Amino acid sequence: MSTPLRATVAFQELIGSMRQHWANQLYPALHERYRNIDHGATPAMADQAIAQISQTPLYQWFAFIERHYQRMKYSDPRWGLAANFESRPEWVRERLAAAESSPYLELNPTLPIPAYYREIDIHQHPGNLIGADYDGLMYQASATSIHPNTRRFEAHERFGDRVLSRRRFQAVLNMGCGFGKCTFPIAARLPEAIVTGIDLSAPCLRLAAATLPDTGLPNVRLAQRDALRSGYADASFDLVTSTQLLHELPVDDIRLVLQESFRLLEPGGEVMHLDFRPQGRWMEFLLDGHAVRNNEGFMPAFNRLDMVAAMQDAGFVDIAIEPFAETEGATRADWPYWRFPWTLFRAVKPL
Repeated sequence: MSTPLRATVAFQELIGSMRQHWANQLYPALHERYRNIDHGATPAMADQAIAQISQTPLYQWFAFIERHYQRMKYSDPRWGLAANFESRPEWVRERLAAAESSPYLELNPTLPIPAYYREIDIHQHPGNLIGADYDGLMYQASATSIHPNTRRFEAHERFGDRVLSRRRFQAVLNMGCGFGKCTFPIAARLPEAIVTGIDLSAPCLRLAAATLPDTGLPNVRLAQRDALRSGYADASFDLVTSTQLLHELPVDDIRLVLQESFRLLEPGGEVMHLDFRPQGRWMEFLLDGHAVRNNEGFMPAFNRLDMVAAMQDAGFVDIAIEPFAETEGATRADWPYWRFPWTLFRAVKPL
């Protein structure tokens, strides 16, 4: 089996170290600078402090690193992820071979793909997630690199624990499942349930299907379907979930996802969409900048969307919007490092 060149591995480790420096050193210094300027008396004073911070070399360096470590990780012509996978077609075919005969995978080559999904390199991922057979593998490698110490997707495992803490569901739909990083933890915690993951990306679904035999999970199903109009029958599920899907959709599509979630749930069923939601002008400013630097143009509108009203409009009751700790202690007020403001949007379809 082919393996990455040593230089590629070293380069990607360098990029990972740069990201850790950005999150664990640059961000705390930037936040401390902001706190020293902003005394929090009025929103206007907060905006004035942000305007002042945005002109500092520290913020500009912070923004530069965020934009360009991601670009280099993916697209460096010598050692980027795209060049690495492009140079190893036989390994890619071998890695995905198990998906070809998987009875748990349903692909739809004629599925309409939204224009923005085809035309925007979200996360700076070249070709987004539909441009090449190795796109799922490249996305997995990129996502794993954010967690160099554990190589785990702890947030998704903790989300699986949160699902289990609610009740024992029997039929779960995971929208925007990608390569399975959230689908698999839910299925592992609910072995009696059928957990179905859907996504627009065939390369991600192939990777999930190829990985499935290694998980020992017989209760996972994977399908290439659109979360806006999934095609499943009314009341097919008692839980509908997603992770980090909503902020990558136009607002009108978010409303359609909520309506589809409601339609798909049986009475008394629950929806649990895990995403981001900034609290305060400072974090809103940082996420607005992140949206530009990481090609996530719909995020600012999502951040300002009244999700309680949107979920009510879809028909939900018992709506809760709750901070979510992606790792132990992350929601503490004194947490010093960069983190996305993970938030759980939870509600119930009335009986």
